[in-house]
Amino acid sequence: METIAVVLHQPEQLGLTRLPLTPPTADDVVVDIEFSGISTGTERLLWSGKMPPFPGMGYPLVPGYESVGRVSSSGETSGRSVGERVFVPGARCYGDVRGLFGGAASRVVVPGSKVLPLGNKLGEQGVLLAWPPRRATP
Repeated sequence: METIAVVLHQPEQLGLTRLPLTPPTADDVVVDIEFSGISTGTERLLWSGKMPPFPGMGYPLVPGYESVGRVSSSGETSGRSVGERVFVPGARCYGDVRGLFGGAASRVVVPGSKVLPLGNKLGEQGVLLAWPPRRATP
C-alpha cells in the first residue's frame, strides 16, 4: 500500500512523493485524508531550517499537523468502522521518512485507538481539535 505525501526533503525543498505505508495490523485503521492543518510555528521552523533539535523531527519529513479523514479500512480490533470521519492526531507510517505529525498525505495508517470519531458536521474545522480552547479557571 502506498500514499502520495508532501515531503520536506531539506529546508526550503519539498515535493510530492509516493511513499510505501507501514502495513496495517488488526489494531490499525487506514484513513483517506481530507483535510490537514499547517503549523505557522513548528512547520515554519522546519521549512526555514531553524527548528531546534527535537525527537522525531528532521529531514526527510512528512509535515501536516493533525488531520481529518475517512476510515477506508479497519482492522478487526481497531474499534473503528469503514466510512467513519475521524480526527487523526498524527501518523508515523512512512518507513524511513519521518512523520511526527504526518498528515500531509493522501492516506495514513494509524492505530484505531488514536483516532477520534467526528461525524460529518465539523468537516475541515475538525483539524482545529489540535488547539482546543481552554476555559479560564476562577
